[in-house]
Amino acid sequence: MADPRDRSPAGGRSPGAAAGPGRRDPRGLAPASTAQRAVNVAELERQVGSLALSQIEGAGGLAMMRALSWQNILARLGYAVPLVVLHDLGCLIVGLGAPGPIPRGIAEPELCEVWRQLLVELSESDLVRAQAGWKHRDPMVGVVLARVLAGLVPQLPDDVRVLRPIELPLDAVHYARIEPSTAFTRYDQRQALAWLTTLTSQRLLPLLAVEQIDVDALRLFGLFRGGPGEAAAGVDLADLYNVMVNPALADVIDFSMELLPSILEVKRDAGHQVFSIDGYASIERRGGIDDIEMSQLALDEDIFEQKLVDDELFYFTHEKQMENEQRTHYVLVDGSASMRGVREVFARGLALALCKRLALLGEHVVLRFFDSRLYEGVRVGAQGHAEVPYVLQFRAEHGRNYARVIRQLNAELAAPRRGDGKVLIYLLTHGECQLPEHEVVALAARAPIYGVFILPSGGVLDLGYLHNLYRVHVIDDQALSHGRRAQRARQIISEVESDYLGGRLGGRLGGRLGGRLGGRRAATPGPKASSSTPGRPRRPR
Repeated sequence: MADPRDRSPAGGRSPGAAAGPGRRDPRGLAPASTAQRAVNVAELERQVGSLALSQIEGAGGLAMMRALSWQNILARLGYAVPLVVLHDLGCLIVGLGAPGPIPRGIAEPELCEVWRQLLVELSESDLVRAQAGWKHRDPMVGVVLARVLAGLVPQLPDDVRVLRPIELPLDAVHYARIEPSTAFTRYDQRQALAWLTTLTSQRLLPLLAVEQIDVDALRLFGLFRGGPGEAAAGVDLADLYNVMVNPALADVIDFSMELLPSILEVKRDAGHQVFSIDGYASIERRGGIDDIEMSQLALDEDIFEQKLVDDELFYFTHEKQMENEQRTHYVLVDGSASMRGVREVFARGLALALCKRLALLGEHVVLRFFDSRLYEGVRVGAQGHAEVPYVLQFRAEHGRNYARVIRQLNAELAAPRRGDGKVLIYLLTHGECQLPEHEVVALAARAPIYGVFILPSGGVLDLGYLHNLYRVHVIDDQALSHGRRAQRARQIISEVESDYLGGRLGGRLGGRLGGRLGGRRAATPGPKASSSTPGRPRRPR
């Protein structure tokens, strides 16, 4: 089958064109090599020439360069889409332009008019109207465009549908002298015309796809700060795309959006330092002017200045008190089938918010799922945000074996570790999580355990090991209601943060406030218990 992009102005194959068409992998990476992209001038001019069919007004050179970036992102996802389609849809979504009142372009006036009308209809969607509510990073926009256009691919003609995606260079110097109207007439534009014809003839597909995009999911990723070229720091394009195309994640995303804005608020804390005041520890070459050794002041002015520049002066140094002991927080989320429904929504939303809050406090956090085994998790940091798709997408299908899980955890914590420091464990599971009591005792001896138990409808928490936990939270039907679940989750996170701040302050004061600031050993709650039940105070080990 002939490749419609293979015809050059002279009638032969364009330089650097692909040797043959390849089928597009909807999940994979099928772009051409860097060497092919560097010499494929004909494909570059052909794509720019397709902009002669554009119906967006007010877009300039910046919009074209961003459209090229979006095209490369779709190429990595396996989609070969002409530049004019991505340019018009992308500019409409991010607000770089709007369809004009009359059709524009140098060819195909009837097709351009129908395409302009479709863009006008798309401009009335919630996604376009809410453009100010999420951050328009190029990878994010590229994934949104892939989600909108995915349903159109099966409707394309066969010779266009099987085209191999080609990445184009993003250096503006390659495009400075290319005029779209001239390039349009010089190259075969069957690919662009086929896409526009399919979009306009199957107009309900893009309209429905745009309406099905969850804007809250875009806002959720937009809450996190990503580096250059990242939708959110540490988030892979394929993971982001899977989140966008999975409608089953809407409830978890909605609950996360209830929690995270308040969790991510900037809170200022006093930055006091505590140093020893009972003498000097040593004499060093570095220090402050207040700690300079007195004999250094007797030097001649020139010699003093030279020694100051060369870092050869002597300073008294103090021994700094180590205030913050390194701690690692293991957030363990039950991923078994028993957690499906509202329990899964609450547990995953709480886990995401709790991890993020602890990371913002400077703690080391590891998020892991379990069912019949304890899975490898992700480390949660203040900059990386790979835990977002991990929490939203994880699915376990291995039954449940909680005895094996706790034995595996005990074995991991018993092994020699370097750099983890004190360990704290947060267990998010349901009210029928049966664990061997002797294993719980062994685990509690190694780390304080925070238990969050989500009860079934009308259930009662009756587990024999609860008195070994550091703190217990019971979530009943009332707490899972839409009006109270966010408040209950914030209460749990607030208590964890209070324990963190209390433990830090207790370390400064030598443990004198331990009984008041430490956690409470939980007694077995009664049928109406919905929070930790006070008992004898117990400090975390």
